[in-house]
Amino acid sequence: MEFLKELFADKALTYAEFEAALKDNKDIKLANLAGGQYVDKAKLDGKITELNTANQTIQDLQKTVKQFDGVDVQKLKNDAAAWETKYNTDLGKLKLDNALEMALISAKSKNTKAVRALLNADEIKLDGDKLLGLEKLKTDAAYLFEESKEQKGQVKVNSGLDHQDPLSGDADSFVAAAMKGAGIATEK
Repeated sequence: MEFLKELFADKALTYAEFEAALKDNKDIKLANLAGGQYVDKAKLDGKITELNTANQTIQDLQKTVKQFDGVDVQKLKNDAAAWETKYNTDLGKLKLDNALEMALISAKSKNTKAVRALLNADEIKLDGDKLLGLEKLKTDAAYLFEESKEQKGQVKVNSGLDHQDPLSGDADSFVAAAMKGAGIATEK
């Protein structure tokens, strides 16, 4: 009640004058609000700041909620799951397609489009990095694949030297030198 002494130290007032002087005094109003007990103004200002911050947060959250008003969250979850499934399916097909193309090239297919036309898609599977189901087609339709020398029954022995197949039309260096020495033209 020190503030009252400071306000009215040199004045003698009647009750009506006293009441009129304190009518607009903020500290007195606060005391009335607190049930007749004096309230610390610093604490009250801190609580007012907290209340203003809380009100602003509530307003911001209400604005955010209004942005999503009418949005079906379950539908969004279902759509996301559908897109994920489609992505995984498409990715699996792409991996299988690339693995099949590489396997056909490695197997020396004469025409990959023709081989693909004869493939049974249900039999072709990708197990990790291994392609399953192509071997059956290689035996059933061997004409679609180039035959290697090993497939013709010939055995290839690697002596470490560079030999050419004399039946392929190209002469090796010894034969070419002998033909040149004899004056015979070599065909290439």
